[in-house]
Amino acid sequence: MSHTPISVFIITLNEEKYLNQVLENLRNFDEIILVDSGSTDNTVEIAKQYGAKVYHQDWLGFAKQKSYAMSLCRNDWVLNVDGDEILSSEFVSRIQSVVDEKSADAYRLYFEDIFWQLPMSANSKKRSIVRLYNKHKVQFPTDRLVHENVKVSKSAKQQDMSGLVIHYGYQSTEVLMEKQNKYSSLKAQEKFNKGKKPSWLKLFLVFPLMFVKAYFIERMFLSGRRGLVHAYISAMYGFLKEAKLHELHFVNKNNRKK
Repeated sequence: MSHTPISVFIITLNEEKYLNQVLENLRNFDEIILVDSGSTDNTVEIAKQYGAKVYHQDWLGFAKQKSYAMSLCRNDWVLNVDGDEILSSEFVSRIQSVVDEKSADAYRLYFEDIFWQLPMSANSKKRSIVRLYNKHKVQFPTDRLVHENVKVSKSAKQQDMSGLVIHYGYQSTEVLMEKQNKYSSLKAQEKFNKGKKPSWLKLFLVFPLMFVKAYFIERMFLSGRRGLVHAYISAMYGFLKEAKLHELHFVNKNNRKK
């Protein structure tokens, strides 16, 4: 039986650390599209060794960069992977099988975040993102500066994929904090651009509420002190988003007075 061809697309900037492991099993798919925004390490060379089609594109923002990468894919079915996300050979085979079955238009993948060199508890809630889909059934929200997950059309059928993608992007306290600080700035700017007003109540409550959500509802407490640290950083992300939105409005108001 012939398989439905699947294109993989990846956006990169200095991703050499895990890229060999990322691409090892992905080369079983029909094509790999890699859009690089100016790596100064060996990212491009590694990608070419695995037969990836490499393109350069100056950074457009997460959603626009991924939308551009998807547009380069020759197949209808596409898989989006980041340069620090590793799929096992079994997971790759499962992806090919579910696409061949043609029982859905989009699939939600679940992620195992490695933190302090270990996975979080198997019983904690796992992040999930729609990353495997027929590209004609989705659209990237190009007005978003961060958290650029695709919007699936209302007519499309969506299912969950079993198994976990191993994610190394949050591997240390320093890296996770740096990313959440960066993402919170982008999210605050996005809200400001859309005219979103800051809230005193949210500024006061968002940290404790997000901590409770991460530590208890998402069961981070099952990972011991790693879970405690992770939950605090998750809560800090929520607080920083609101604090930075307040700052943008405060500075903008003062500048108008001058």
